[in-house]
Amino acid sequence: MKKYVVATGLLASSCLLAMQAYGVESSDSVKDAWIDGKLEAVYALNRHLSAFAIDTSVAQGVVHLTGQVRTDIDRDLAGELAKGIDGVVDVDNDLLLAARAADAAITVTPTARSFGVWIDDATTTASVKTKLLNNPNTDGLQIDVDTRGDVVTLSGEVGSTEQSALAEELARNTGDVKDVRNQLVVRKAL
Repeated sequence: MKKYVVATGLLASSCLLAMQAYGVESSDSVKDAWIDGKLEAVYALNRHLSAFAIDTSVAQGVVHLTGQVRTDIDRDLAGELAKGIDGVVDVDNDLLLAARAADAAITVTPTARSFGVWIDDATTTASVKTKLLNNPNTDGLQIDVDTRGDVVTLSGEVGSTEQSALAEELARNTGDVKDVRNQLVVRKAL
């Protein structure tokens, strides 16, 4: 009788362990599916990315991105959006740049920009503005940012020459910025 109780106890505990292991595996796959769906929705709603050009897969919280995007900025944007989703452990960003002959043939003039260039410039402007707003040492709300052909122009008023220099460096260290035109004016103390 004692052997029967011990055998039943061992059988019951192994069943519980198996059920627990299955529950964890099932829970991970549900979580991965949720992350994948959320990520595809984020890409579909983002005006800078094409959800149809980016393939996503998720395994144990690790996102793997494949497919093609137009620019380095789009590749970085897709990776950063993936990192921002709850439950994502890591992102393997294997997105490739798609060479588009039509974009290469368009020259940027001061008065006209192709839609693709305009999108790139708007993305750069948003990135610079976000850095300025997130930095407690810059007066981000008082600084206007404009981008044309990866050249950023900063204008507005700041409290000191140090703030002006910091804003310029933050802009210079953003994405594909080639040059920064710092037109910031230092407010005179009252």
